[in-house]
Amino acid sequence: MIACSHSDRDGLHAASVSIEKHDYPARSFSDLDFFYDDVDALEYATTWGRIWIEMNVRFRVPSHAAGDR
Repeated sequence: MIACSHSDRDGLHAASVSIEKHDYPARSFSDLDFFYDDVDALEYATTWGRIWIEMNVRFRVPSHAAGDR
């Protein structure tokens, strides 16, 4: 996950995030929201990205050996 912020001509900072997982296409989300401060934009993008991952990425459950059942 890569969170970033860029300022626009109005002086606001846009929060954006790119999420990549091996063997899956990258997902990019631009201009999620706008902030007066670069740090606030980065924090928002990071939090937003983590929530998106938790809601959309399925983690593999390790399979147990036949004797463990």
